[in-house]
Amino acid sequence: MATFRGIACVACLIVSLGSTFAQEVSATEGILAENAKNKKIQVLKTDEGIAFKVKKFSFKPYGFFRNDFYYDSRTNFETANGLFYIIPKDKDINEDGQDMNGESSTNFLSIATRIGVRVTGPDFLKAKVLGVVEGDFAGCGSSPTIVRLRQAHFDLQWQKLSLIMGQTWHPMFGDVVPNIQSLATGSPFQPFNRSPQIRLNWQMDAHNRLFTSAIWQFQYTTTGPDGGTSSYMTKGKMPEFYFGYDWKKDGWTLGLGADVMRLSMPETVKVQHYGEEIPVSAEDHIASCAFNAYVQYHSPSGKLQVKAKSIYGGNMSHLLLLSGFGLADNPKRGVYSWTNVKNSTSWVDVVYGRTWKVGLFLGYMKNLGTEDNLLSESTTYIFGFNNIDYVYRIAPMVCYDLKHWSFGVEYERTTAAYGKLNLKDGRVDDSHEISNNRVVAILMYYF
Repeated sequence: MATFRGIACVACLIVSLGSTFAQEVSATEGILAENAKNKKIQVLKTDEGIAFKVKKFSFKPYGFFRNDFYYDSRTNFETANGLFYIIPKDKDINEDGQDMNGESSTNFLSIATRIGVRVTGPDFLKAKVLGVVEGDFAGCGSSPTIVRLRQAHFDLQWQKLSLIMGQTWHPMFGDVVPNIQSLATGSPFQPFNRSPQIRLNWQMDAHNRLFTSAIWQFQYTTTGPDGGTSSYMTKGKMPEFYFGYDWKKDGWTLGLGADVMRLSMPETVKVQHYGEEIPVSAEDHIASCAFNAYVQYHSPSGKLQVKAKSIYGGNMSHLLLLSGFGLADNPKRGVYSWTNVKNSTSWVDVVYGRTWKVGLFLGYMKNLGTEDNLLSESTTYIFGFNNIDYVYRIAPMVCYDLKHWSFGVEYERTTAAYGKLNLKDGRVDDSHEISNNRVVAILMYYF
């Protein structure tokens, strides 16, 4: 009898909630219908879906539901609960001779689900005005399951000039991006960064474009003596600058760019010396530069895509590339200067097909060391680990795309060579390879 009463109570509750929900939906539909009747809100059908127009502004929601399943053969350096996979970790041998990082794992997550709104408004200064705000639930840093701002910017578009202000993709990420299934989008071979910036584009003619950006750090920050923080830039009072050029014609894209950055550094840094921390004086800034070149080809049929990119530079940890900087062993009047740890990174991505697609991604990174001797390992700051000689990845994939659906499977074999950091030149000696096998399966529903 008690069980029957419980079931009856639950049934009454469900009926009550259903009635309340139906009333709310009916009321909402009534408001929308009334607004549409009074022409306050117009519903527009576009090729991309439904948009809403309120007075002189139109709003186009977009996004997708995304489910990720992945398997790893060992423990990795990663973020976002493992969705953003970077490299396998080195061996960690315990007293029993077991590798603590050798255990396999699986996970299933939906935190990469994304939603955004594109806004168009009345012209301003004879320019078309566009705006984008976009977020997901992948979090950032040590909080992987919170709502995260991805993009928030407005664009002013004239005939040949355009101005973008707000948070959007870093120009080193660019328009040439590998078409792969993993959320990491080719990291740590492909730069990955969204930052607040002011970008000016000049479309010289139908094929040639020049563009420049002033960029500030926010979610993607430099790794340094105080950890990963944007304070190196804010205290330095100077943004990062990027200068780029690209050419597009007949399915081809060719481009190159240069990036310069000057960061503020603490004037006192602690050096580990035989178990003790010894404070030393350091220069109050470090300057760095990086260069990239890229190419892309889309066949006339749209079935073949070939992309490639190469990056060279130092102190690119804010781009999630495995480089950084350290204190140089060259004190002048008791003050140590900084030196960049440089590397070269390249990738190639080939994809064929429309509905059914097959692809292959290849990536390679090499540590090229420093111009000056390093003072110590404890004062060498690199995204990831400071004892990696090289990394390479082979990642074939297959996916099936429909109008609103996408299903894909990808296999990634990533190998990192760990060794001993050579303080004389910043390179890594006596390396050994550690590999991880990752299988990713995703299912996405677009709207």
